[in-house]
Amino acid sequence: MYKRSEYQVIMNRLKEQRKFIQVVMGTRQIGKPTVIKQVLKDSDMKKRITTYFIGILALAILCSGCSTNRMAAGDPGAVLAGASIGGNVGGAIGGLIGESNRGWRGGYRGSAIGTIVGTIAGAAIANAATAPKQTEEYSYRVERTQPSRPQPQYSSAIENLRIHNIRFIDANRDHTINSGENCKVIFEIINEGNRTAFNVVPVVVEITGMKRIYISPSVMIEQIKPHEGVKYTASINAGERIKTGEVIIRVAVADENGQEYDWQEFSLPTQR
Repeated sequence: MYKRSEYQVIMNRLKEQRKFIQVVMGTRQIGKPTVIKQVLKDSDMKKRITTYFIGILALAILCSGCSTNRMAAGDPGAVLAGASIGGNVGGAIGGLIGESNRGWRGGYRGSAIGTIVGTIAGAAIANAATAPKQTEEYSYRVERTQPSRPQPQYSSAIENLRIHNIRFIDANRDHTINSGENCKVIFEIINEGNRTAFNVVPVVVEITGMKRIYISPSVMIEQIKPHEGVKYTASINAGERIKTGEVIIRVAVADENGQEYDWQEFSLPTQR
């Protein structure tokens, strides 16, 4: 339900406009009747009044069309009341204007047109008066974002680790990975720095994508003290019916996050 105060404001405004129109057009007398008759006899004044009210109705329709695109629907009760009162006022205005120009026929047509225009204008004005304001469409939405914090620049002790003495050992000692053969890659990780390196991850991977080559998973080394080293062994198993060709083995040392610091690569032939 609409608010009684808003409905009363609309009713009072439209009633005041209707009284004013009746006084000016001669249908309502206030004071001396001779003054009103003198006004009605003035044809130039009639034209001005006609132009004035047509301009008001046109402006009301134009403003209501703009407001309906920008505002939500108003209270249904107030809209109906505004349409009813606007139709009555518009019919009265149109009838008086039409009758003053073309007699009773003009009054009939003017009343019909005025009723339609007044109904539309009254409903639009009531809708604009009771519709809730939507300021979000025109407000500037500020999105606050947290500034990115620069990552602290620090050197890890793992960057001082170096790979040495890489060796490949296969079962038949022909330095070739054959189908079904078990092999080993052995290398040393030396800490050449002055700080102990913690959580060291040796990495051994095959990077060519050769199928049926299986390498043992990495085992983390808890720590490597300065100027000391650790020997690491990774197993390489060749499945049956591997392709004849070549594989590339990558040996690296990384931290617990997977960041590699030192690496080396070497190739080995494969035989089916």
